[in-house]
Amino acid sequence: MRVISRKNDRGVEVYDTDLELVRTFAVPPRSTFREPGSEGHAVPASRDRLFYATDTAVLKVDPEGREEWRFELGARGPKCGVSYTDVALSADDAVLWVYAPNAMADRGRDDEWIALDAATGELRARYELPTAGHGGDHVALRDGRMLLEVGEGQDGIQIYLAGPDTAPHDYGWGDRSLHGVSPDETRFVTVGHDSDDLIVHAFPGGEPLFTVTLPDFGFPDDEDDIFLEWSPGFLDDDTVIAVVFGVDEEEDTDWWRHFRVDAHTGEVLGELEITTIDQYDLDVLGDGTYVITDTDGTLRRM
Repeated sequence: MRVISRKNDRGVEVYDTDLELVRTFAVPPRSTFREPGSEGHAVPASRDRLFYATDTAVLKVDPEGREEWRFELGARGPKCGVSYTDVALSADDAVLWVYAPNAMADRGRDDEWIALDAATGELRARYELPTAGHGGDHVALRDGRMLLEVGEGQDGIQIYLAGPDTAPHDYGWGDRSLHGVSPDETRFVTVGHDSDDLIVHAFPGGEPLFTVTLPDFGFPDDEDDIFLEWSPGFLDDDTVIAVVFGVDEEEDTDWWRHFRVDAHTGEVLGELEITTIDQYDLDVLGDGTYVITDTDGTLRRM
């Protein structure tokens, strides 16, 4: 099971499988649009090292914060926009993948997807991407390959698949958000950029297997204030969790509900009766369990 960690004002907290705190790595404050700081991070299964990005570099540090290696990305330019570097480890922790939003960071070169030797920081591969992304999200695969979603704001979303020795495959949709791969790695799930449908695709080809829309959950498809949230995922091989989000205009409040969907047929199986602090606060682990946050900030595995 992947390592559970989270970044907060104390640094990056790392937990064991029982959600007991193992250690906290001190990192710079979060990067914002106006202030530089720390961005994406990754923790290996050993839980004794931290990889993280800043606005100018990617670093590996030990539990005391001592730097083991640094890979320079370059300074942001004067026309820098919203740009957030993401990092992720391969399934075997051997390769650190880096999405560098160079165009939005005004570094004078194209966006890059970079593979580094996790032990040494040595460059393994460097791929240019035809994107102008604000940020990226990775999904690691057992064979060492990686999926990457690049968010380009109102211009859409791009999804790529690559390995350290294989150039990126562009799925070419431009309007679908990636939300995880089934534990058996035969399917993956996306949500439309306009949040009106959820599709489960065959992996790796991307062929649509089925589509689920708001009426399948019992909601009209012509309501401007109800939509499928960008936060589904595979609870296990047989079940996708989907989130429907809406706005109660009379009460001026948001609401969200979690639903179970058959991952083979698309049948909506019913509501997952849980309460979360927001529509994104449910992290499925692929083994039938998930993590949510209590109102006091405590992580709970259910």
